[in-house]
Order: sequence, then structure tokens, then C-alpha cells
Amino acid sequence: MQRRFWLVFVVGLTIAAAAVAEDAPRPFHVMVTNDDGVDAPGLEALVRALAADGGYRVTVVAPAENQSVASNSHVTRRDVALRPHAPIAGAAAWSVDATPASVARLGLTAVVADDPPDLVVAGINAGENDGLGAWTSGTVAAAREAVASGIPGVAFSLELDWDDPRPDFDGAASWCKPVIDAVRDRGLPPGVYLNVNVPRDIVAIRGYRLARMSVAPPAVARFEQVREEPGVRWFRSRWRPPADAEPGSDSAALHAGWVAIAALGMDQTGYQAIPVLLALDPVEPQPPAVELVAVGAH
Repeated sequence: MQRRFWLVFVVGLTIAAAAVAEDAPRPFHVMVTNDDGVDAPGLEALVRALAADGGYRVTVVAPAENQSVASNSHVTRRDVALRPHAPIAGAAAWSVDATPASVARLGLTAVVADDPPDLVVAGINAGENDGLGAWTSGTVAAAREAVASGIPGVAFSLELDWDDPRPDFDGAASWCKPVIDAVRDRGLPPGVYLNVNVPRDIVAIRGYRLARMSVAPPAVARFEQVREEPGVRWFRSRWRPPADAEPGSDSAALHAGWVAIAALGMDQTGYQAIPVLLALDPVEPQPPAVELVAVGAH
């Protein structure tokens, strides 16, 4: 009788545990990538912040080496190597010898194809990507590629004091995590991704500020000759951010000590130009004045 009691008791516990497991919320699956490379400290800090929360499950797919300023370029003329990487903060990880956009696409179509993520997060980038920097940023491109594949994307970047050898990526991650929580809980509209920039002085951050993307041109954006040899001249890229930040822009918010959140869209249509274009009166091309005859015709 006692043996039968314990058998029923154990079976009951097993059924109850299974029911609890079924009712338990599924961990939110995040694919983390970047453009600084799989071993970058910013990526590890972001993964560590997510891994500490049992509500998240993380998969890392990142470039094998630094791919900064690669924008949305893709690798198409050579084979791309995918290699397993040592776990990062306990999360499974892979490295890919490709640009950030290609890494994101390969990750979504090969690594997690049978286990699609709920969100793709890129960063934390070493250096800000506000304003027009979003166009050339590989970090932002990875988030953009995710949205092009139907997965929400968020890009995170930390403004740097380039004389500081140890940026506070862990402090930045503590400000990134609530943004990810909000996206998990509320979602994003289709075709929209977030570009988030964190101020360099973590302890002085004033909070979050929604802002539009700055379109102020950089103060310097050119190539300058650095040396010359017989038959060849050598140039180096020179770039400096805009001298003045536009009021209401992500650059202005970042410089004022706010975590700047800019919602960017896949639709690049210049709607403000449509009235001008409708006023145009294009003329159909005229047929050729000379009759064309096939070679060999009689």
C-alpha cells in the first residue's frame, strides 16, 4: 500500500512539473552580432547583461575580425567560413569571416534557421553611430539586415573618449538592457529598427530621449594625400563629426547626455519630393531617325 502511494505521488509530481514547464514563458531568443568582431568587449558586455536574465536565451553570430564602417556591404565573390567559437558569457557563439550585413544574413539563414530569434541586437559598438554615421556603420547595418529578413533589430553604440583605454561597456549594457526589455514587451512596427547611442560618461547619463536622425553633414569628409611614389599617390580618409548638432536630433540628445534612440525605417522614399516630381513633364523618347537594317538583309 505504501509503495503504491509513493508511485502515485511520484507520477503526480512528474505530471505537475510537466504542466508547469508548459505554462512557463519561453525565453526570448536574441541573436547578438556586431561589427567590431566576435571577441570585442562591447559584445561580451551586452551578452553578459542578457545572459544574467533568465527570460533571455542568446545566440552569438559575429564577424571573425573587425569590420567597422562596412555599412550594408555583402560578401558575394568568395566563400564565407562559419566556425564555432568558444561560448561567450555562457552563450553559444559562432564567428563568420564576412561583413556585418552578411554575418547577420548568414546567421539567420544558417545558424538559427531552425530556431529563429525573436530579436537581433547589434553592438555594443566602440564609438557612436549617430546621425549620418548610421549609413556607414556596420553595427546599424546588421540591425537593418535583420529587419529586411523580417526580424526586429536594434543597434547599440557607445560614444567614446578615444583617450580612455577602458570604455565602460558594462555600464553601457545596463542602459541597453531596458531598451531590449521594452522591445521584447512591446515590439516594433514592421520595417522599423532602432539606432541607440549611449553617452560616454555613463554616471552622468540623464535618461532616454527619442530623437530624429541628424542629417547634418560632417565637418570633414574627404581623402587627403599622405605620400607619393613614382606612378602612384597614396590617400587616407579624414572624417570629423558635424560642428553643430541639430536641435531635436539624435546627435544633440547624445551630446547633451541622453541615451539617444532614433527609430529608422527601411522605406527610403523621399516623400517630400513627390509634389515636385508630379510637376515634371517627361517627354517620351523619339524613335531613331535612321532605319535600322539587320546585317545580311537584302
